[in-house]
Amino acid sequence: MRSTRTWALRGATLVLAASLAACGGSGGGSSSPGDGAAGSQITGVAAVGAPLVGTVTVKDALGAIRSAEIGVNGSYSIDVSGMTAPFVFRADGSANGIHATVHSIATAADVNGRINITQLTDLVVSNIAGQLALNYFDKFEQAGNSGLASKAQIDAEVAKLKEKLLPVLAALGVDAAIDLLHTSFTPKSDAIDKALDVIRVSYDTTANVATISNVVNAVTVTDDLAVKAAAETSPATLSATNVASSASDQDLVRQALQAFIGKFATGLPASGDITPLMTTNFLWADMNRATSVAEFTGMSSLVGATFSDVQFRQIDYANPSGVTAHVSFSIKTAQGVELGRLDNWKVRKSPTDGIWRLHGDQRTLNLEWFAVTSQHHGLSGGTCVQTGLEFNIENPNTANDGGTVAYAIVTGPGLPPSGLRYDQPVLGGRWMIAGGGTETYLLATNCAGVTAAGLTDAQIAAIPDNAQYTVTTYDGSGTKLTPASTPTDGVYRFKIERRPLTLAEAGAAGVFPTIDPTTVGAFTAFGTGGGTISFAASNAYPWSQGYVQMRRTRSDFTLVDAVEESVLPTTTGTVSTSLSFGSDASVAKQVMWVESPDAYRRNIQTYYHK
Repeated sequence: MRSTRTWALRGATLVLAASLAACGGSGGGSSSPGDGAAGSQITGVAAVGAPLVGTVTVKDALGAIRSAEIGVNGSYSIDVSGMTAPFVFRADGSANGIHATVHSIATAADVNGRINITQLTDLVVSNIAGQLALNYFDKFEQAGNSGLASKAQIDAEVAKLKEKLLPVLAALGVDAAIDLLHTSFTPKSDAIDKALDVIRVSYDTTANVATISNVVNAVTVTDDLAVKAAAETSPATLSATNVASSASDQDLVRQALQAFIGKFATGLPASGDITPLMTTNFLWADMNRATSVAEFTGMSSLVGATFSDVQFRQIDYANPSGVTAHVSFSIKTAQGVELGRLDNWKVRKSPTDGIWRLHGDQRTLNLEWFAVTSQHHGLSGGTCVQTGLEFNIENPNTANDGGTVAYAIVTGPGLPPSGLRYDQPVLGGRWMIAGGGTETYLLATNCAGVTAAGLTDAQIAAIPDNAQYTVTTYDGSGTKLTPASTPTDGVYRFKIERRPLTLAEAGAAGVFPTIDPTTVGAFTAFGTGGGTISFAASNAYPWSQGYVQMRRTRSDFTLVDAVEESVLPTTTGTVSTSLSFGSDASVAKQVMWVESPDAYRRNIQTYYHK
């Protein structure tokens, strides 16, 4: 893909209450008599700290489904008249710029009442079901499943969860009498919402265990989903250490981020304007502070931009170099177009002057990762699609890792059990899959003559959203790198927000950007003499930066030249630019494409080959 550094939309790291997945759909409710009388409804709030923007779906004991849009500040109201209790809920949408799916549960006694849908209620549902709430929702109407949702069982699991969280809740001023399932609260305001900001729930699907943690200390609590509340005696509780002070520290971290991007409010700042806002050992994508400053001060795309959707992953109070906040955030233009999302950046509080400064991502490699689905015209004689996962790895400054990195192994869902090996090229540049000559691992394709892993659509659909991937680096002898040779432990962990599209999904109308026929005609007629192509495309995603590229190669596929442009789309999803090339008689093949990240930061691409 791209050969230059960009503020590209790449991996997401929000750990929410489930292995996040697509919404369960919508449809008509059951016409059978049930517990939801005419005019009955259930209301509440869907939030994971930040309010969700998206859809709430309810399913009843007979499998009837209804959906409603989430309203202002996470509020929802859904009609359950004529439906049969008990009910399960799925809230699917985005919060803090990241896709999230969480669940909740209700009985007949909750009709015309309120039910919250959060990462905590998702854990309640998982405990009731003895499995992921995600899977329980999908199979709720099947024999024996809805029967688990008794009021006594729900109340017991809610009470046991509150017992585990009580130190954190108390430290944040949450009323001890709170009912995590039913008590009304306002996102971004009430004390319970502050608790949702710091409490995380993640799942080990193999062990069927949940891990509850908070972002301000390293203490975690494990929860075996197969063990019911009545069998849990004296469960471990979360620690309240540093919780009370974390709220003010989060505000100071946000102020440090805003102070930095504020220097770009009306123009590009001088290096002296932003250097004091960064730590002396700042490191971003293998660039030190001086190199990063030189890059920042030349980024015209940052003028008028904002840092938004700030998500705290951790505040490390034990770091001897200074309290360090781990945050992810989006960069948006003044028009709201997302230039990229920076994953797991650090903001550090100086132990000498107490000032919070940007510390970068502290990676000694330049990494990008994303799900990718592409449509190809003129490849194998027709139109076909490919879908997979792409990991872009570069090592621009080998001095930052002691010059010892030789290759990396990438592991995670959808990849081979032994992982993918990426070798560092002798001449530098983008690392390729060993023996493959590409950065992209194709899961499936219907393009003739193209090799892929051959996963079925069902196998692709089973890759969880927010799936974790790990890049582990090794030296030339095959020894895993350690802190002695790199500033990190030689391991980088990240999440891909949304699984790749299946081939069936890629075949639906309106998925891919559409390159204008005039552009296609100019591309087809373009020869070795060079010239300029006026590029135009529609159906790009209007909320994120698009990319246009054309590449020319010789008959042996060695690169002749390439032109790449980053393009901000219009509000209607159109992009336009120009691609200019000089004359070169050795050109034998050429390819042109446009790529546009969708709402889940999957890279959606349209190619033309000649």
